[in-house]
Amino acid sequence: MTRTAPDRKTRPGPGRRHAVGAIAAAGAALAAGGWWLRRDDEALPEPVERALALRELAPNRWVRYHEERPGDWTRQAHAGMALDARRGTLLVFGSDTHGQDWDNAVHEFDPLLERWHTHQRAAGVQTYRIDADGAPVAGSDALMPWAMHTYDAIEYHPGLDALVVMSTTEHNPGPGPLPGMRRQPTWLYDLSTRRWSQLDPVAGQAPSFFGGASAFDERRGVLVAYRRGIWELDPATRAWRRASSESPHSMHQTMAYDSRRGAMFVFGDYRPTNEVWRYDPGAVAGAHGRWTRHVPGGDPCPPHSSVPVAYDAAQDLFVLVVDERPAGSPRAKPQSASTYFYDPARDLYLRLADADLPPLGMNFMMAWDRRHGVAWLVTGDWGSPVTVWAMKPSR
Repeated sequence: MTRTAPDRKTRPGPGRRHAVGAIAAAGAALAAGGWWLRRDDEALPEPVERALALRELAPNRWVRYHEERPGDWTRQAHAGMALDARRGTLLVFGSDTHGQDWDNAVHEFDPLLERWHTHQRAAGVQTYRIDADGAPVAGSDALMPWAMHTYDAIEYHPGLDALVVMSTTEHNPGPGPLPGMRRQPTWLYDLSTRRWSQLDPVAGQAPSFFGGASAFDERRGVLVAYRRGIWELDPATRAWRRASSESPHSMHQTMAYDSRRGAMFVFGDYRPTNEVWRYDPGAVAGAHGRWTRHVPGGDPCPPHSSVPVAYDAAQDLFVLVVDERPAGSPRAKPQSASTYFYDPARDLYLRLADADLPPLGMNFMMAWDRRHGVAWLVTGDWGSPVTVWAMKPSR
Protein backbone atom coordinates (compact mmCIF):
# COMPACT_ATOMS: atom_id res chain seq x y z
CA MET A 1 0.00 0.00 0.00
CA THR A 2 1.59 3.25 -1.14
CA ARG A 3 1.42 6.20 1.21
CA THR A 4 3.28 8.97 -0.64
CA ALA A 5 4.72 8.77 -4.15
CA PRO A 6 3.30 5.99 -6.34
CA ASP A 7 6.54 3.96 -6.33
CA ARG A 8 7.49 4.44 -2.69
CA LYS A 9 6.09 2.10 -0.04
CA THR A 10 6.05 3.29 3.54
CA ARG A 11 4.52 2.12 6.79
CA PRO A 12 3.73 3.97 10.00
CA GLY A 13 6.77 4.12 12.31
CA PRO A 14 6.81 2.38 15.71
CA GLY A 15 5.89 5.56 17.56
CA ARG A 16 2.77 6.19 15.52
CA ARG A 17 2.00 2.51 15.24
CA HIS A 18 1.64 2.13 18.99
CA ALA A 19 0.02 5.47 19.79
CA VAL A 20 -2.44 4.58 22.54
CA GLY A 21 -5.40 6.58 21.28
CA ALA A 22 -5.11 5.48 17.67
CA ILE A 23 -4.65 1.85 18.57
CA ALA A 24 -7.62 1.87 20.90
CA ALA A 25 -9.83 3.44 18.25
CA ALA A 26 -8.71 1.08 15.52
CA GLY A 27 -8.92 -1.95 17.79
CA ALA A 28 -12.47 -1.13 18.84
CA ALA A 29 -13.53 -0.54 15.27
CA LEU A 30 -12.08 -3.86 14.08
CA ALA A 31 -12.93 -6.09 17.04
CA ALA A 32 -16.16 -7.23 15.42
CA GLY A 33 -14.17 -8.49 12.46
CA GLY A 34 -12.13 -10.85 14.60
CA TRP A 35 -8.92 -8.80 14.93
CA TRP A 36 -7.31 -7.85 18.22
CA LEU A 37 -4.12 -6.11 19.30
CA ARG A 38 -1.09 -8.06 20.44
CA ARG A 39 1.66 -7.17 22.91
CA ASP A 40 3.50 -3.90 22.33
CA ASP A 41 6.52 -5.76 20.95
CA GLU A 42 4.50 -7.52 18.27
CA ALA A 43 3.49 -6.18 14.88
CA LEU A 44 -0.10 -5.16 14.41
CA PRO A 45 -2.36 -7.26 12.17
CA GLU A 46 -2.32 -5.91 8.64
CA PRO A 47 -5.92 -4.58 8.66
CA VAL A 48 -5.23 -2.60 11.86
CA GLU A 49 -2.05 -1.19 10.37
CA ARG A 50 -3.92 -0.11 7.25
CA ALA A 51 -6.68 1.48 9.32
CA LEU A 52 -4.09 3.51 11.22
CA ALA A 53 -2.35 4.49 8.00
CA LEU A 54 -5.66 5.76 6.58
CA ARG A 55 -6.14 7.94 9.66
CA GLU A 56 -2.71 9.47 9.09
CA LEU A 57 -2.96 10.31 5.40
CA ALA A 58 -1.59 13.70 4.42
CA PRO A 59 -4.63 15.90 3.73
CA ASN A 60 -5.82 17.04 0.30
CA ARG A 61 -3.57 14.75 -1.72
CA TRP A 62 -4.40 11.62 -3.66
CA VAL A 63 -2.43 8.57 -2.50
CA ARG A 64 -2.07 5.58 -4.78
CA TYR A 65 -3.42 3.03 -2.32
CA HIS A 66 -3.51 -0.14 -4.40
CA GLU A 67 -2.72 -1.16 -7.96
CA GLU A 68 -3.96 -4.42 -9.46
CA ARG A 69 -1.06 -5.61 -11.58
CA PRO A 70 -1.63 -7.82 -13.36
CA GLY A 71 -5.39 -7.85 -12.95
CA ASP A 72 -8.01 -10.34 -14.02
CA TRP A 73 -10.47 -7.63 -15.01
CA THR A 74 -10.48 -4.12 -16.46
CA ARG A 75 -12.28 -1.05 -15.15
CA GLN A 76 -14.92 0.14 -17.61
CA ALA A 77 -15.57 3.84 -18.15
CA HIS A 78 -19.32 3.14 -18.47
CA ALA A 79 -19.47 1.25 -15.18
CA GLY A 80 -20.41 2.57 -11.75
CA MET A 81 -19.40 2.06 -8.13
CA ALA A 82 -21.03 2.14 -4.70
CA LEU A 83 -19.76 1.82 -1.14
CA ASP A 84 -21.13 -1.07 0.90
CA ALA A 85 -21.62 0.87 4.14
CA ARG A 86 -22.11 -2.30 6.21
CA ARG A 87 -18.85 -3.99 5.19
CA GLY A 88 -16.86 -0.91 4.25
CA THR A 89 -16.01 -2.23 0.78
CA LEU A 90 -16.23 -0.83 -2.75
CA LEU A 91 -18.58 -2.52 -5.23
CA VAL A 92 -18.05 -2.11 -8.99
CA PHE A 93 -20.54 -3.29 -11.61
CA GLY A 94 -20.95 -2.41 -15.28
CA SER A 95 -19.45 -2.81 -18.72
CA ASP A 96 -18.86 -0.85 -21.91
CA THR A 97 -20.54 -3.65 -23.99
CA HIS A 98 -18.98 -2.26 -27.19
CA GLY A 99 -17.59 -5.56 -28.39
CA GLN A 100 -14.57 -5.57 -26.08
CA ASP A 101 -16.14 -6.49 -22.78
CA TRP A 102 -19.22 -8.34 -21.48
CA ASP A 103 -18.48 -8.12 -17.77
CA ASN A 104 -21.60 -8.59 -15.64
CA ALA A 105 -19.76 -9.70 -12.48
CA VAL A 106 -19.57 -7.76 -9.22
CA HIS A 107 -16.03 -6.73 -8.24
CA GLU A 108 -15.40 -5.90 -4.58
CA PHE A 109 -12.42 -4.10 -3.02
CA ASP A 110 -11.72 -4.46 0.70
CA PRO A 111 -9.49 -1.54 1.83
CA LEU A 112 -8.31 -3.25 5.02
CA LEU A 113 -7.34 -6.44 3.23
CA GLU A 114 -6.15 -4.37 0.25
CA ARG A 115 -7.59 -6.92 -2.14
CA TRP A 116 -10.03 -7.15 -5.05
CA HIS A 117 -12.42 -10.09 -5.19
CA THR A 118 -14.67 -11.00 -8.12
CA HIS A 119 -17.89 -12.52 -6.82
CA GLN A 120 -18.79 -14.65 -9.82
CA ARG A 121 -17.77 -15.33 -13.38
CA ALA A 122 -19.19 -13.13 -16.09
CA ALA A 123 -22.02 -14.92 -17.86
CA GLY A 124 -21.37 -16.14 -21.37
CA VAL A 125 -23.13 -14.19 -24.11
CA GLN A 126 -24.78 -17.45 -25.21
CA THR A 127 -26.79 -17.39 -21.94
CA TYR A 128 -28.36 -13.99 -22.71
CA ARG A 129 -32.10 -14.39 -23.19
CA ILE A 130 -35.53 -12.90 -22.48
CA ASP A 131 -37.40 -14.45 -19.56
CA ALA A 132 -41.11 -15.31 -19.39
CA ASP A 133 -41.91 -11.82 -18.06
CA GLY A 134 -40.16 -10.11 -20.99
CA ALA A 135 -37.00 -9.02 -19.14
CA PRO A 136 -33.39 -9.47 -20.34
CA VAL A 137 -31.57 -12.02 -18.15
CA ALA A 138 -28.31 -13.96 -18.30
CA GLY A 139 -26.46 -16.79 -16.57
CA SER A 140 -26.61 -20.55 -16.67
CA ASP A 141 -25.87 -21.51 -13.05
CA ALA A 142 -27.58 -18.49 -11.46
CA LEU A 143 -29.73 -15.57 -12.59
CA MET A 144 -27.76 -12.46 -13.59
CA PRO A 145 -28.50 -9.18 -15.39
CA TRP A 146 -27.02 -8.49 -18.79
CA ALA A 147 -23.76 -6.60 -18.98
CA MET A 148 -24.73 -2.94 -19.34
CA HIS A 149 -23.65 0.67 -18.94
CA THR A 150 -24.44 1.62 -15.35
CA TYR A 151 -22.93 5.13 -15.00
CA ASP A 152 -24.08 6.64 -11.67
CA ALA A 153 -27.29 4.57 -11.65
CA ILE A 154 -26.11 2.05 -9.06
CA GLU A 155 -26.24 2.46 -5.28
CA TYR A 156 -25.97 0.50 -2.06
CA HIS A 157 -29.24 0.26 -0.11
CA PRO A 158 -28.57 -0.38 3.62
CA GLY A 159 -32.17 -1.32 4.37
CA LEU A 160 -32.08 -4.08 1.76
CA ASP A 161 -28.37 -4.81 2.23
CA ALA A 162 -28.19 -4.90 -1.53
CA LEU A 163 -26.50 -3.29 -4.49
CA VAL A 164 -29.27 -1.75 -6.58
CA VAL A 165 -28.69 -1.49 -10.34
CA MET A 166 -31.15 0.94 -11.90
CA SER A 167 -29.66 1.19 -15.37
CA THR A 168 -30.95 -0.67 -18.43
CA THR A 169 -29.64 -2.29 -21.62
CA GLU A 170 -30.71 0.53 -23.96
CA HIS A 171 -27.22 1.08 -25.38
CA ASN A 172 -26.32 -2.59 -25.51
CA PRO A 173 -25.43 -3.62 -29.12
CA GLY A 174 -25.36 -7.38 -28.55
CA PRO A 175 -26.14 -10.21 -28.53
CA GLY A 176 -28.50 -8.58 -30.98
CA PRO A 177 -32.21 -7.82 -30.73
CA LEU A 178 -34.04 -10.63 -28.99
CA PRO A 179 -37.78 -11.00 -29.49
CA GLY A 180 -40.15 -10.61 -26.58
CA MET A 181 -38.36 -7.89 -24.55
CA ARG A 182 -41.14 -5.93 -22.88
CA ARG A 183 -39.59 -4.47 -19.76
CA GLN A 184 -36.33 -3.48 -18.09
CA PRO A 185 -36.21 -4.40 -14.41
CA THR A 186 -34.42 -2.84 -11.47
CA TRP A 187 -31.91 -5.42 -10.25
CA LEU A 188 -31.05 -6.19 -6.61
CA TYR A 189 -27.81 -7.93 -5.68
CA ASP A 190 -28.20 -9.33 -2.15
CA LEU A 191 -24.82 -8.94 -0.43
CA SER A 192 -25.54 -11.61 2.17
CA THR A 193 -26.38 -14.35 -0.36
CA ARG A 194 -24.61 -12.92 -3.43
CA ARG A 195 -27.70 -13.60 -5.51
CA TRP A 196 -29.42 -11.39 -8.07
CA SER A 197 -33.16 -10.81 -8.17
CA GLN A 198 -35.55 -8.47 -9.97
CA LEU A 199 -37.39 -5.90 -7.90
CA ASP A 200 -40.11 -5.13 -10.41
CA PRO A 201 -42.13 -8.33 -10.79
CA VAL A 202 -43.33 -7.53 -7.26
CA ALA A 203 -43.30 -3.75 -7.41
CA GLY A 204 -44.35 -3.05 -11.00
CA GLN A 205 -42.61 -1.72 -14.09
CA ALA A 206 -39.44 0.31 -13.45
CA PRO A 207 -38.72 3.69 -15.05
CA SER A 208 -35.71 3.91 -17.37
CA PHE A 209 -32.67 5.36 -15.61
CA PHE A 210 -30.18 4.69 -18.43
CA GLY A 211 -27.52 7.41 -18.30
CA GLY A 212 -28.96 8.74 -15.05
CA ALA A 213 -27.77 9.14 -11.49
CA SER A 214 -28.70 7.98 -8.01
CA ALA A 215 -28.07 8.55 -4.31
CA PHE A 216 -29.34 7.16 -1.02
CA ASP A 217 -31.20 9.60 1.24
CA GLU A 218 -30.11 8.58 4.73
CA ARG A 219 -32.63 10.72 6.62
CA ARG A 220 -35.67 9.22 4.94
CA GLY A 221 -34.20 5.79 4.12
CA VAL A 222 -35.14 6.37 0.47
CA LEU A 223 -33.23 5.52 -2.69
CA VAL A 224 -33.40 8.44 -5.16
CA ALA A 225 -32.88 7.98 -8.92
CA TYR A 226 -32.72 10.78 -11.49
CA ARG A 227 -33.34 10.64 -15.23
CA ARG A 228 -36.16 12.57 -16.87
CA GLY A 229 -37.43 13.42 -13.43
CA ILE A 230 -36.85 12.33 -9.85
CA TRP A 231 -38.04 8.89 -8.79
CA GLU A 232 -37.90 7.46 -5.28
CA LEU A 233 -38.04 3.86 -4.10
CA ASP A 234 -40.77 3.64 -1.48
CA PRO A 235 -39.34 1.59 1.44
CA ALA A 236 -42.82 0.38 2.44
CA THR A 237 -44.03 -0.89 -0.94
CA ARG A 238 -40.66 -1.31 -2.71
CA ALA A 239 -42.15 0.47 -5.71
CA TRP A 240 -40.79 3.44 -7.66
CA ARG A 241 -42.74 6.66 -7.11
CA ARG A 242 -42.28 9.76 -9.26
CA ALA A 243 -41.53 12.79 -7.09
CA SER A 244 -40.77 15.39 -9.78
CA SER A 245 -41.08 15.56 -13.57
CA GLU A 246 -38.55 18.43 -13.82
CA SER A 247 -35.23 17.48 -15.40
CA PRO A 248 -32.52 20.15 -15.67
CA HIS A 249 -30.08 17.54 -17.02
CA SER A 250 -29.86 15.25 -20.04
CA MET A 251 -27.58 12.35 -18.98
CA HIS A 252 -24.07 11.59 -17.70
CA GLN A 253 -24.70 13.63 -14.56
CA THR A 254 -23.47 12.57 -11.10
CA MET A 255 -25.56 12.88 -7.94
CA ALA A 256 -24.28 12.85 -4.35
CA TYR A 257 -26.21 13.06 -1.09
CA ASP A 258 -25.50 15.89 1.38
CA SER A 259 -26.28 14.40 4.80
CA ARG A 260 -26.05 17.80 6.54
CA ARG A 261 -28.78 19.36 4.44
CA GLY A 262 -30.71 16.22 3.54
CA ALA A 263 -30.43 17.22 -0.13
CA MET A 264 -29.10 15.79 -3.39
CA PHE A 265 -26.47 17.73 -5.36
CA VAL A 266 -25.97 17.10 -9.09
CA PHE A 267 -22.76 17.78 -11.04
CA GLY A 268 -22.03 17.74 -14.78
CA ASP A 269 -24.21 16.93 -17.78
CA TYR A 270 -23.98 15.46 -21.29
CA ARG A 271 -23.23 18.98 -22.51
CA PRO A 272 -20.48 19.86 -20.03
CA THR A 273 -21.34 22.40 -17.35
CA ASN A 274 -19.89 23.62 -14.07
CA GLU A 275 -23.28 24.56 -12.65
CA VAL A 276 -24.42 22.72 -9.55
CA TRP A 277 -28.06 21.78 -9.03
CA ARG A 278 -29.54 21.05 -5.61
CA TYR A 279 -32.63 18.92 -5.10
CA ASP A 280 -34.48 19.14 -1.78
CA PRO A 281 -36.82 16.15 -1.48
CA GLY A 282 -40.30 16.04 -0.01
CA ALA A 283 -41.04 14.62 3.41
CA VAL A 284 -41.82 11.08 2.24
CA ALA A 285 -41.02 8.94 -0.79
CA GLY A 286 -42.84 10.29 -3.83
CA ALA A 287 -43.57 13.72 -2.33
CA HIS A 288 -42.72 16.65 -4.60
CA GLY A 289 -39.29 18.22 -4.13
CA ARG A 290 -37.62 21.47 -5.18
CA TRP A 291 -34.73 22.17 -7.58
CA THR A 292 -32.29 25.07 -7.06
CA ARG A 293 -29.66 26.13 -9.63
CA HIS A 294 -26.22 27.31 -8.43
CA VAL A 295 -23.47 29.03 -10.43
CA PRO A 296 -20.54 28.71 -8.02
CA GLY A 297 -17.88 31.33 -7.57
CA GLY A 298 -14.33 30.76 -6.35
CA ASP A 299 -11.69 29.12 -8.49
CA PRO A 300 -12.78 28.64 -12.12
CA CYS A 301 -13.80 25.01 -12.56
CA PRO A 302 -13.95 23.70 -16.16
CA PRO A 303 -17.34 22.56 -17.47
CA HIS A 304 -17.55 18.84 -16.95
CA SER A 305 -19.45 15.66 -17.73
CA SER A 306 -19.29 12.17 -16.23
CA VAL A 307 -17.18 13.12 -13.22
CA PRO A 308 -16.57 11.25 -9.95
CA VAL A 309 -18.01 13.02 -6.88
CA ALA A 310 -18.17 12.28 -3.13
CA TYR A 311 -19.44 14.27 -0.13
CA ASP A 312 -17.60 14.63 3.20
CA ALA A 313 -20.09 15.68 5.89
CA ALA A 314 -17.38 16.33 8.52
CA GLN A 315 -15.70 18.95 6.32
CA ASP A 316 -18.95 19.91 4.54
CA LEU A 317 -17.26 19.60 1.14
CA PHE A 318 -17.90 17.78 -2.11
CA VAL A 319 -14.82 16.30 -3.80
CA LEU A 320 -14.74 16.04 -7.61
CA VAL A 321 -12.02 15.39 -10.20
CA VAL A 322 -12.29 17.21 -13.53
CA ASP A 323 -10.24 16.72 -16.71
CA GLU A 324 -8.35 19.85 -17.80
CA ARG A 325 -8.38 20.75 -21.51
CA PRO A 326 -6.69 23.64 -23.31
CA ALA A 327 -8.69 26.87 -23.04
CA GLY A 328 -11.27 27.19 -25.79
CA SER A 329 -10.88 23.55 -26.86
CA PRO A 330 -13.65 21.57 -25.14
CA ARG A 331 -13.07 18.54 -27.42
CA ALA A 332 -9.28 18.49 -27.09
CA LYS A 333 -7.60 15.55 -25.41
CA PRO A 334 -7.07 16.32 -21.70
CA GLN A 335 -3.53 16.37 -20.40
CA SER A 336 -4.30 16.12 -16.67
CA ALA A 337 -7.13 16.15 -14.15
CA SER A 338 -7.60 18.62 -11.32
CA THR A 339 -9.29 18.05 -7.98
CA TYR A 340 -11.83 20.56 -6.72
CA PHE A 341 -13.82 21.01 -3.57
CA TYR A 342 -17.32 22.38 -3.91
CA ASP A 343 -18.25 24.26 -0.73
CA PRO A 344 -22.08 24.26 -0.52
CA ALA A 345 -22.16 26.71 2.40
CA ARG A 346 -20.30 29.38 0.42
CA ASP A 347 -21.36 28.16 -3.05
CA LEU A 348 -17.87 28.15 -4.53
CA TYR A 349 -15.25 25.88 -6.05
CA LEU A 350 -11.80 25.48 -4.51
CA ARG A 351 -9.00 23.92 -6.58
CA LEU A 352 -6.45 21.80 -4.72
CA ALA A 353 -2.90 22.70 -5.67
CA ASP A 354 -1.31 19.31 -4.93
CA ALA A 355 -3.99 16.86 -6.05
CA ASP A 356 -3.62 16.57 -9.83
CA LEU A 357 -4.04 13.17 -11.48
CA PRO A 358 -3.64 11.75 -14.98
CA PRO A 359 -6.76 12.46 -17.09
CA LEU A 360 -9.71 10.29 -16.06
CA GLY A 361 -12.05 10.40 -19.04
CA MET A 362 -15.50 9.09 -18.15
CA ASN A 363 -15.47 8.06 -14.50
CA PHE A 364 -18.29 7.53 -11.99
CA MET A 365 -16.15 5.71 -9.42
CA MET A 366 -15.72 7.83 -6.32
CA ALA A 367 -17.28 7.07 -2.93
CA TRP A 368 -17.09 8.55 0.55
CA ASP A 369 -15.94 6.22 3.32
CA ARG A 370 -17.25 7.63 6.61
CA ARG A 371 -15.59 4.84 8.59
CA HIS A 372 -12.08 5.93 7.63
CA GLY A 373 -12.75 9.55 6.68
CA VAL A 374 -11.47 9.19 3.11
CA ALA A 375 -12.69 9.52 -0.44
CA TRP A 376 -11.98 6.47 -2.61
CA LEU A 377 -11.40 6.85 -6.34
CA VAL A 378 -10.95 3.96 -8.78
CA THR A 379 -9.23 4.54 -12.13
CA GLY A 380 -7.84 2.46 -14.99
CA ASP A 381 -8.78 1.44 -18.53
CA TRP A 382 -7.81 -1.04 -21.23
CA GLY A 383 -4.24 0.23 -21.23
CA SER A 384 -3.66 0.70 -17.49
CA PRO A 385 -4.31 -1.36 -14.34
CA VAL A 386 -7.21 -0.94 -11.94
CA THR A 387 -5.94 1.59 -9.39
CA VAL A 388 -7.47 2.63 -6.07
CA TRP A 389 -6.69 6.14 -4.78
CA ALA A 390 -7.44 7.58 -1.33
CA MET A 391 -7.77 11.18 -0.12
CA LYS A 392 -8.47 12.73 3.26
CA PRO A 393 -10.16 16.13 2.64
CA SER A 394 -9.43 19.04 4.95
CA ARG A 395 -10.31 22.70 5.02
